[in-house]
Amino acid sequence: MKCAVAMVAMASLAAYGQKIETQKADRLKITRLATTLNHLSVLEFSEPVKEVAVGSPTFKVEWRENKVFVQPLESGAATNLFIWTGSGRQSYELVPAGSVDEMHFAIDEDPITNEAKREDPPQAKATVDPPKIPSAMLMESVPVRVVGSAKSRQKVVIVLKDIYQDASRIYIRYAVANGGSRAYLPATPAVFTLRSPHAPRSLVGLANTQLGDSVGLRWKDEAPIPVTYGEMRAPVVHPGETAQGIVSFDIPPAAPPGQRTVVAFRFPEDGIYSVSAVLVL
Repeated sequence: MKCAVAMVAMASLAAYGQKIETQKADRLKITRLATTLNHLSVLEFSEPVKEVAVGSPTFKVEWRENKVFVQPLESGAATNLFIWTGSGRQSYELVPAGSVDEMHFAIDEDPITNEAKREDPPQAKATVDPPKIPSAMLMESVPVRVVGSAKSRQKVVIVLKDIYQDASRIYIRYAVANGGSRAYLPATPAVFTLRSPHAPRSLVGLANTQLGDSVGLRWKDEAPIPVTYGEMRAPVVHPGETAQGIVSFDIPPAAPPGQRTVVAFRFPEDGIYSVSAVLVL
């Protein structure tokens, strides 16, 4: 369904030369969205967003009700973005802006007319709950470092991307990279606290670090942690592909003084090997 979109920006922004555009958009047209590091671009619709898909992990893309937030994570990053609402699909090409003055700050969709709403099929009016992820994660999350490497035989690898913590929960964004020859069916991981963890090197200075198998971590036993939310952007990860996911869980009990809390994420097996990740909090 065709819908009008208009670039929205404060008058004060125009004084600095930021572009303001007006354009028509529909299923057959691709909208160009110029982005830049450390800045958000906002796509705001007149109805709830039902689904979002982005073509590269070099962008953070989150949605809340009728708004989609886009932020590049790497300089020069470019990819495509699809957004589905009750009115249909809209397509975007995410490209790097030459400067902040040239980026798109926001795109606001004009409200759908009453006549257009009456013509929509009943299923188009259905809505879904927005993701249960705090908006602050988009700008306040901390990147996860990686120490060590995974087992050479492991074909499906979990890469923990960034972490955000509020008063009661921890939120982890991760990527599932399928380096094997068969499709992988991901799912929300189970989360466990590793009790009495120890390794040849000290863990004290490794906060917000993912540990590879080569680190040689050992632990006494483990305890499950309640998972409060899980979201996977792709039901299947084909060979050579990478898919994004988010999981949140209750903050585990604090580690004894002088130690770090360590948690493990257990994903479905890839058909041959276990798939997991370990994080030092």
